Amino acid sequence: MFSLSRYAPWARNFALIANKQPRYNLNHLKSGVVAVSALPYVRAFADSRQSSDNNGEGNGNANNKNTNSNTFQANMENKSEKITVNKEELRKRLTPLQYQVTQEAGTERPFTGCYNKHYEKGVYRCIVCHQDLFSSDTKYDSGCGWPAFNDVLDKGKVTLHRDASIPGMVRTEVRCSKCSAHMGHVFDDGPPPKHRRFCINSASIDFVKSSTAAATTTSSKK
Repeated sequence: MFSLSRYAPWARNFALIANKQPRYNLNHLKSGVVAVSALPYVRAFADSRQSSDNNGEGNGNANNKNTNSNTFQANMENKSEKITVNKEELRKRLTPLQYQVTQEAGTERPFTGCYNKHYEKGVYRCIVCHQDLFSSDTKYDSGCGWPAFNDVLDKGKVTLHRDASIPGMVRTEVRCSKCSAHMGHVFDDGPPPKHRRFCINSASIDFVKSSTAAATTTSSKK
């Protein structure tokens, strides 16, 4: 998913948080995922993103148009009421990583997010505005290192945007439709029948356990 334009912007958008750290080792995979060696999370600032709600592409190869993602994006409808986010209040409420991911289009390190291997029954919601976005019923282990979902709760829950922040790659960014928080990216290499992989940062979501699962857990402890 790497949140994952030319060499000068590259240096600006992918700066390490800590000084004197090794450079990133980026390897483009066939799925469009970029694997990152075990390094601190990186910054991919919002000013590098190019929003184009009608022409987004979800494939890592800039020369191949992603028909499935384009069709999906064209059918997206924003049914959520927009809200204005107070950045100063967010800085106080969110962790530095949560703020960086949602407000600056950053990306957490792969295989480090708390929801990567999380399979309890419930709903995943936006960490900023608490809008429900994904169901545990659509979550699966894609092996990419980030939580993966094959669909959203409702097509109006997210908006899709063209992301050309990586040289030679054009992907489809996923944002919360209510507060515009950056969630991750969507690709067309997911499981059938929809073949979608919503590759989402754990830092951009929180989890609410379903009432059924909560009742089962409480009963088992008695």
